[in-house]
Amino acid sequence: MTDWRKGRSLGLVYDVLTAVLAGFGVVGAAMSFRAGGLWMSVGMLFALGVGLIVWGVFIEPQRLIVRRYREPLMLEPKTWVRLVFVSDMHAGPFRNRRWFERVSLEVASLGADLVVFGGDFVSDHAEAVEQVVSLGRVHGRLGTFFVLGNHDYQDDPVSIRTTVAGWGIADLTNGHISVQKDGRTLQISGMDDCWYGTPASPPTRVSATLPHISIAHEPDIALDVKEGDTDLIITGHTHGGQIRLPFLGALAGIPSLLGRRVDRGRKVVNGVPLIVSEGLGEADVRARLFCPPEVTVVDIGI
Repeated sequence: MTDWRKGRSLGLVYDVLTAVLAGFGVVGAAMSFRAGGLWMSVGMLFALGVGLIVWGVFIEPQRLIVRRYREPLMLEPKTWVRLVFVSDMHAGPFRNRRWFERVSLEVASLGADLVVFGGDFVSDHAEAVEQVVSLGRVHGRLGTFFVLGNHDYQDDPVSIRTTVAGWGIADLTNGHISVQKDGRTLQISGMDDCWYGTPASPPTRVSATLPHISIAHEPDIALDVKEGDTDLIITGHTHGGQIRLPFLGALAGIPSLLGRRVDRGRKVVNGVPLIVSEGLGEADVRARLFCPPEVTVVDIGI
């Protein structure tokens, strides 16, 4: 049994222990309700806590949403390029092939001109990338590309790069391509992971007059990009904080030098629009709360 499959067994233990904890919580809440008075209020809070644990561990991670953005890069766009961004898969103990098959069906239904994978194919072990193979069968009309993330570098990035490229997905790491649609051109640059890789900065922009987007794993790449270097940056990495509460936002720190400023959604850094996807997977703990797994659709006007 390989290490990542051993991790899956540990994930099952994690689920069982969580279920046992939830069971004790339900019993405790029921006893508090029966006691009445102050204990009833305690029981209500206890029941709420148990409900949030169950939702965050067993339900929210299995949800899948599509978040959409519309970004005109020209004053009067003549056509729109649909880019579907899939990031932070985190294949390993917390995810299985059926989950990625479900995601691939969703991505295939979105009518993508471009499909771009934003890195973190695996959580820890490179061989777990085999779980993601169904996503390798989904391709955009104008191309399918990928960059690696920080987790991909922690075991065997060469193996991951080779496997993903073998699915017919082009490696865009520190690369540049141009695609055409309806007589219009869109420039695209991919940037290496800024934690463990060697990102080219600023991104390659062949023409200042043609619209240009940059793809990277971490939003920190925006720190080295100024207005005019690119028209739009699309990243993942943050998971949206993974555990959030209404009005409070992410409970844990955002793994970025920019902090909560780039937790999720559309931002502007150094005058450049930045879209941060919440991604599909989890790191550290298999839990999400008020932050469901996300496939990101960006309609780009050119």
